[in-house]
Parts: sequence; C-alpha cells; structure tokens
Amino acid sequence: MNKLDKPVILSTAAPLKGEARRRRGLGRAIVVLLLATTMGFASASELKTAEIEQKPVYDLMNVKLYLHNQINDWDQFVCANHLGIRESNWRYDAVNKNSGAYGIFQHMSNSAPNWDAYKQIDKHIEYIDARYDGSWCKALDHLESRGWH
Repeated sequence: MNKLDKPVILSTAAPLKGEARRRRGLGRAIVVLLLATTMGFASASELKTAEIEQKPVYDLMNVKLYLHNQINDWDQFVCANHLGIRESNWRYDAVNKNSGAYGIFQHMSNSAPNWDAYKQIDKHIEYIDARYDGSWCKALDHLESRGWH
C-alpha cells in the first residue's frame, strides 16, 4: 500500500483537516499582510511629515542653468560660477558663522534665509548690477583681491 493509499488520507475527514490548516495559514498570512501594510502606511506618513519639516532640495544643475539663463553670457556665467563655489560651494543654505551671511552668494540681508535658491540668484543679480555694473567678473576680481564682493 502506498502512503497516499492509507485509509486516513482517503477518508472524507482528511480534506477537512487540510482545509482547516490552509484556512488557518491563510488567516495568519492575511494578518501578517495587514500588519505589514499598516506599518508601511505609518512609515510613509512619518516620511511625508519629515519631508514637510525639511527645506526643499534643489537640483544644482537646474539652479546653475537658471543663473546662466538670467545672465545669458558664458564668460560672465563662468565668473558667477566661481563666485558660487568660493562663497558657499553652491549651497543655498550655507551660513557664515562669523558674519551671518547666508546662501549661495552669502547675502547679508535679514530676509536671505527665507529666499529659495532662485530668489537668491535674482537678488544677487540685482546686487551685481548695482555694485559692479552687471559684471560678475568684476565681482570675482574684487573677491579675489579683497576677500569679499
């Protein structure tokens, strides 16, 4: 007699025992799945909360492209890029602990911490226009000779 031919396996009660096990296993799987899903939603909502509390992240290449489009002159952009590197390494949230200067180009305005990266660029274009007749290269020369611009 083969193992499968045993009377217990062939009896009508045997499928019920197997079904009960399957149902119990399925029930456990559903509970585990629901717990995992609930934990996933909880961690996702915590993540969204954490994202709201953080400052936005800017793609550096988009910020530089924005500056280039505003200047529209490659040589001036190269000087502006060097200024951004020298002042903050292009970090829009950089803070000078000594002076309190803030942002990509280290603005001294009290409003600067409220400006996003694009507003910082717009404000610095206004500054360069007023102080250096729109020449980013003159500003870079001034920074290199005097340590500020």
